[in-house]
Amino acid sequence: MKRAVLRSKGYLVLLMLALLGVGCTNSVDSGPQMLYIPILADASWLLADGTFISGVDMAVEELNREYADKGFTVRTEVIDDQASYELGVEKAAELAGDAAVTAVLNLQNFDVSKTTGDMLASAGKVVLFPYGAYDSLFTRDNPYLFCGVPSFAVLGEAMARYVDEAGYRRAAVYYNGVQSQNELVTAFERALLHREAKVVDYVSSIVSASHFSTIDARWKALGVDAVVIAQYGLEPAFRVLEIIRGSSSELAIIGEPIFNRANALAVHKDIAEGMVVPSTLVLEESERLSSFQERYRGKYGHDADTWAVQGYDMVRLIVDTAVELGTTDPALIAQGLHAEGGYTGVGRSIQFEPGGALAVDVTQLPMLTCRDGQFR
Repeated sequence: MKRAVLRSKGYLVLLMLALLGVGCTNSVDSGPQMLYIPILADASWLLADGTFISGVDMAVEELNREYADKGFTVRTEVIDDQASYELGVEKAAELAGDAAVTAVLNLQNFDVSKTTGDMLASAGKVVLFPYGAYDSLFTRDNPYLFCGVPSFAVLGEAMARYVDEAGYRRAAVYYNGVQSQNELVTAFERALLHREAKVVDYVSSIVSASHFSTIDARWKALGVDAVVIAQYGLEPAFRVLEIIRGSSSELAIIGEPIFNRANALAVHKDIAEGMVVPSTLVLEESERLSSFQERYRGKYGHDADTWAVQGYDMVRLIVDTAVELGTTDPALIAQGLHAEGGYTGVGRSIQFEPGGALAVDVTQLPMLTCRDGQFR
C-alpha cells in the first residue's frame, strides 16, 4: 500500500515536471510576434512605378533590424489582383480569412476597394489606403479603415481655392461621372458658392478632337478661362488633356492628382506643361526626412519621390504603433492609429479623423505646376 502511494506520488511529480517542461518549451520556441502586412494591388502597375514598393521594402528591412530584440518581426508581400474585380474580391476574401494578417495596404481600383475594404474591416483587419479610396468609405465610423491621402472633397476645395485666388472667373468642369469624380466636383462647386469664380459649364464626355470642337466653341462663347479635369483612369485622363490642349492651348487647366505620375509624365510632358494639380502628400522638411532620403539614395541609387516616402511611412505607421502597444492584435492597433496627436513619420505628421479620413488643413495643401515633366 505504502509502495503504491509512493509510486503514485512519483508519477504525479513526473507529470508536473513534464507539464513544466512543456510550458518552458512553448515559451522558448514561441518565436517573435509576426506583423504580416500584405499589399493588395495590380502588381504590374505597382512594380512598373516601383517607388512605393521600394519605400515599403526599405521600411521592412529597417524594422526587422530595429525591433528584433523586442520580439517583433515584419513580413509583407504583393498580392496581385491583376486589376480584376473578381480576382480582387477573391484575394481580399483570402486575406480576410487568414488569421496571420495584421493589416492590408490596399492599392486596388477604387471600385474594387469599395467592396474589399468593407470585407477586410469586417474580418477585423486594419486597412490602409495609401493612394486613396472613395470618400464614402470614411463616413461610416469604421474603426479599421484609414486613408493615407486627402479626401476628394478636400482636393476639390483646394482646386476651387486655387481657381478663385489665381483670378479665373468662369470655369468649365470635365468629369466622367465615376463616384470619386462626383465627390471632387461637388466639393469644387460648393467651395465656389461664395467666391467670385463660378462654374459655367459641365462636360461628361470628350471622345475626339472633332467632338470637342463644338464644346470648345461653347466654352469660347461662355468666356471660359479655366478647365477642371476630373477623369478616372490615367490613360483616359491624358487623352482628354491632349484633346483639350490641341484646340485650346491658352486655357488654364487644373487637374486632379491622377496626372502626377512620373512614368506617364515622361511620355506626356509637352501637353502637361503648365497644368496645375493639388498635392496629395505634403512633405515636411526635417532631419528625419533628410536622413531617410540619404539612406534611400544609398540603397537604390536615386532620390526618393513622395510615393517612396508614403510606402515607407505607411508600413512604419502600423509597425511602430504595434510595437509601442506591445501587440499584434489588429483591434488594438486600429485604436492606436486613432490616438490623439497622431503619428510622426519621416515625411509628415499623420492623423486621422474618427471615420478614418486623413486630417488635412486645406489651406496648407499646395498646388503643384508641371514644369518639364515634373509637378513642383
